[in-house]
Amino acid sequence: MYTFIIMSSGGKSFRQHPIGPWHLLLLALVVLLAVVGTGGGIGYGLFQKKKSVTAEKQRQDSLERIERLEQEKLIVETALENVESEMNDIRDMAVKVKQGLGILGQGGGTYEPTSDSETETDFGEPAGTNHAPTDSETYGGNTETQPLTPGILRQEIQPLYDYVVEHEEQANGYPSVLPVQLEVAEGNQKRVFWYSSPFGTRIHPLTKKREFHRGLDIKTRSGVPVLAPGDGTVTKIKRDAYLGKMIELNHAPQHLKTLYAHLKGYVDGLKVGQKVKRGQVIGYVGNTGRSTGPHLHYGVYDTRKRKWVNPIGYILDQEPTFSP
Repeated sequence: MYTFIIMSSGGKSFRQHPIGPWHLLLLALVVLLAVVGTGGGIGYGLFQKKKSVTAEKQRQDSLERIERLEQEKLIVETALENVESEMNDIRDMAVKVKQGLGILGQGGGTYEPTSDSETETDFGEPAGTNHAPTDSETYGGNTETQPLTPGILRQEIQPLYDYVVEHEEQANGYPSVLPVQLEVAEGNQKRVFWYSSPFGTRIHPLTKKREFHRGLDIKTRSGVPVLAPGDGTVTKIKRDAYLGKMIELNHAPQHLKTLYAHLKGYVDGLKVGQKVKRGQVIGYVGNTGRSTGPHLHYGVYDTRKRKWVNPIGYILDQEPTFSP
């Protein structure tokens, strides 16, 4: 048994309350419940707050993820539109190339020779042979109404690729490359050349007389490498009183010969009968023979027509500029 005493501040009166063990137990339980309740309330509040913060963060993350996905979707859609546009451009270019090579008729129709079976294409082959199917023949209708896919585009390009591969030897023999090497500075090509005298009638710089110029004079520095503009065979290497040191190549399948004159010299080991490839160095620009300065006299001879023709019609790169 315990006694609980309450005394006044003056000490004149006091009260006694007996407290049994069960009273203490009850008080302890009340205090314990109060502590547990308070702690539980605080913990629950903190839990709810944390849960709310987590939910808000997840919502923000979801919104950001959705925004990123929308941006990525827009980028992909734009890229797909660009790819489709490029594929359409490639299709248009392929059709034009086919028409130019004579393997696709104008307007997508069937190619027909203009005269008889002896009519030849640009590559010297009978025009009626190895006819590639047109888009309409391949797909059985107008391909413009069908969605363009890489597979369809590949099928459209395949006949062109097959044709080029089949005629690669003939195509490589055409003198279509500029016969002087372009200088390279820091990875960029500098075109240090120009056409100093065109093909045709001119006043000769030495004789001052009017005469027919049977080639194209390409002005550039002495010693610049001279290139074979197409596959061919060396038929002449000699020194001429007028042309100086010169080389002649024969492009037999194309019925053409090419001439390179006023050379400074020949590449080591070059000999008559040697086969050369397009872009191979055969000599060097010089000033030999009757010449007023370093340049390359470049001539193209048509063996079927038996006459010299304008080389400018064969050179694909014909936009010379001065070196900066």
